[in-house]
Amino acid sequence: MPLPLQAALATAAWCALHSAFVSHRWRRFVDGNVPSYRPWQRLAYVAASTASLGLLVLWVRTLPETLLWDWTGGWRWVRWLGIVEAGVLFWLGARAHDGRFFLGLRQATDHLAGRAPREPALRTDGILGVMRHPWYAATLVLLAFGLPVTDVNLAWRLVLAGYVLVGTELEERKLLRDIGPAYAAYRKRVPRFVPGLRWSRGRPRG
Repeated sequence: MPLPLQAALATAAWCALHSAFVSHRWRRFVDGNVPSYRPWQRLAYVAASTASLGLLVLWVRTLPETLLWDWTGGWRWVRWLGIVEAGVLFWLGARAHDGRFFLGLRQATDHLAGRAPREPALRTDGILGVMRHPWYAATLVLLAFGLPVTDVNLAWRLVLAGYVLVGTELEERKLLRDIGPAYAAYRKRVPRFVPGLRWSRGRPRG
């Protein structure tokens, strides 16, 4: 099997598992079968996702690669501008989101303290008043500009980019189910990735 295809399939498998263990179906399974695991679910998910992604990256780096295109000459500045943009978006997203909830720490500490779990309120300030998904936008920018292009990393980068786009749509549907009209109104006001890009043929771009 060609090495780029191996890298793409391994990345796709990671994406599938990453998505499955954050779905409503998995949450219902946990609630119905092992409810005691629920307070620790997010923390374990983040830890397992991070560790498995690290192993995937280490494995991919062992594969021989053929350079297809590099950021040379003036293109180096384009690359670094992209990397800086991604870094700024990650930083602004971290300021806007509840990091403790995202990592699962808040759920665990609430459980240990005997408090009922608290869902974070919908925030629309800061970068979230400009785009709905700054972290996903940053990931797409980093995938585009972060590395020279080789046959192997092009394969897994395309898979990850596709996963981010599909995953964003799935998360949008999940947020609409969880939050309801407030999120529907928010997505009409604020674009998904690109500031100012909201309308297409008279309809809001979701």
